[in-house]
Amino acid sequence: MMTFKTSFGVIFLLCITTFLSCSNDFELTEGAVDTPIVYGMISVGDTATYIRVERAFVDENTSALVLSKDPAQLYYNDITVKIRHIKTSKDYTLKRVDGNLEGYQRDAGAFADAPNYLYKIKKSELNLIGKDQYKLIVSRNDGSVLTEATTTAIAPYANEDITNPGPTALLSFVNNLDYKLRWFGDAAAVIHDVRFIFYFKEEKGGQITDKSLSWTVIKNHDKNEYTFKGRAFYEFMQGALEKNPTTKRYFQNASLEVVSGAKEIKDYISIGQANLGITSSGEIPVYTNLSNDGQGIFSSKTGFIRSDIGLANVTLDSLRNGVITKSLNFQ
Repeated sequence: MMTFKTSFGVIFLLCITTFLSCSNDFELTEGAVDTPIVYGMISVGDTATYIRVERAFVDENTSALVLSKDPAQLYYNDITVKIRHIKTSKDYTLKRVDGNLEGYQRDAGAFADAPNYLYKIKKSELNLIGKDQYKLIVSRNDGSVLTEATTTAIAPYANEDITNPGPTALLSFVNNLDYKLRWFGDAAAVIHDVRFIFYFKEEKGGQITDKSLSWTVIKNHDKNEYTFKGRAFYEFMQGALEKNPTTKRYFQNASLEVVSGAKEIKDYISIGQANLGITSSGEIPVYTNLSNDGQGIFSSKTGFIRSDIGLANVTLDSLRNGVITKSLNFQ
């Protein structure tokens, strides 16, 4: 089920790969007490699945800022969280854990940051199957459903799905020529972030250290290819690095990362941006695919990393001697 709502409270979901850290960013909804707030992202490649379940609350006598610091108000203590494999009708029960002890430290903010309760299930218990549907079910201990939502698990990318740059190709960025990224995969993957990470060594004062730069080429892209001018690579490097004639740099290799999300993520981002223009009413529409007035999102993502990509000789030469990056002192 997909609904669109505008409310006093706004739920914000950060980018596809960082959703677990985002739950400090929503305000409490105005209206019914006991509104479930859910963030859940399944991925075939993950070693474990984590689901965040919290609740909105209203008290006429106590400020919401005070209540939000009380874990007893923020979290349910009488619920069960399950994921159902639709094809087999088999249910898998998640265990409540403290995310702070799982490596997912909650940022300090308006909400209580300890404990940081999440619901977890390991891959060895729930082995997600690409292209199969899964339903998240949050129910009270008496069996009544609090909220639920369904998504399709995106099949992971295969090595051959990333066609440019290919598995053995070098990166060739030519100043005034187009460079086309191209990838294919599961049709359920409909929104994409793509970034390069460039690794190099930096020599300064006789000391050599390993360095890296992350370049997000495109975010929230809804096609399976993207074209940019080769010049953009040199402009990124020029803007990201300090110009110092006493610093020498030695390029090592690059990695390409593609992160893709399902339709629910695309809808969430699209609806969130739809009413933010200069002629907007100022009210931000809120997307949710949770039933029974639940708010949040349950969806699917996948990712692929191609490592140890080299630069073509023409690109290395331009990085060292080209007018844009010569001052960066690559050797």
